Amino acid sequence: MIKSHNKPNKRIKLSLLIVLFIAIAAALNTAQVRAHNHFTVKTVGNSQTGNADIVLIPGLMSNGEVWQSTLDAIKDKQRVHVVSITGFADSQKPTNFSMTALQNKLIDFITEENRKSEVSSNVINKSILIGHSLGGFLAMSIALEKPELVSKVVSVDGLPYIGPIFTGTSQTTPASLSQQAERILLMHKSMTQAQLAKQTASGIFIQATQPKHQKHIIDMAERSDPVTVGKAMHYLMSNDLRPSLAKIEADLLILGASGGFKDNSRKQGVEQLYKEQIVKLPNAVVKMNTTSRHFIMYDDPKWLNDQVTAFIKDKS
Repeated sequence: MIKSHNKPNKRIKLSLLIVLFIAIAAALNTAQVRAHNHFTVKTVGNSQTGNADIVLIPGLMSNGEVWQSTLDAIKDKQRVHVVSITGFADSQKPTNFSMTALQNKLIDFITEENRKSEVSSNVINKSILIGHSLGGFLAMSIALEKPELVSKVVSVDGLPYIGPIFTGTSQTTPASLSQQAERILLMHKSMTQAQLAKQTASGIFIQATQPKHQKHIIDMAERSDPVTVGKAMHYLMSNDLRPSLAKIEADLLILGASGGFKDNSRKQGVEQLYKEQIVKLPNAVVKMNTTSRHFIMYDDPKWLNDQVTAFIKDKS
């Protein structure tokens, strides 16, 4: 009788140990979400000695969800910080939003994470920044301001200066677009979220190809704060990184998209505009996807992730 009681007890204890082991394993692999002023960060993946942390920054009216396929492609060998900017595809409205404050807070975050990695590995650590559109501009700007923090930058359809995309000429400067920038800011200050979504829908053909992705982009716009969007647009039109870009120390890869244009001459013209922005930077490369539209991560995720993984693995 004693033996017959012990066997079930042993089985119960073993089962409890298995459950406990699974729970611990799950906890170790659970994403850590931290809230900061102007943004939140979800940290996932495995940090391996010698592999830099990666920071993924979304674009205008987007949140970190747009990076899911890229995250899946890199998280096994890298620790990845996925940023979501408050006011973009977010029910929460930021107070006193400014792009300068956002950039400074991101710099504080990257500085602290690099310091933690250096303490744990005894290796000087620099992060890899990957940004889409506005996020690409932020990544380049951070790499310029704090070269000691960043080893590589991937800008996904984001440029050192957005102006030439509107005008079609590299001669465009913030001064020449100052009135348009002010009008855009004023317009967004009186805009509702529904109007912001309608405005996004009117130009959705250049954003993504498939209807499900177009709908998601419009939905993110409808959850965005128009004032925050207007301030961000005004900043991008008023700030030009080109004059100081030659000082950037990080390797730079710009992945452009020209799939929104049907004729080859327009596609070639867009590629030329992209290349003209980095002409003074020898450690920069432009690669164009001629079939994808602005959200390359939706239209051609394999191409995007192949480019990203090859670039971050390159030790040159």
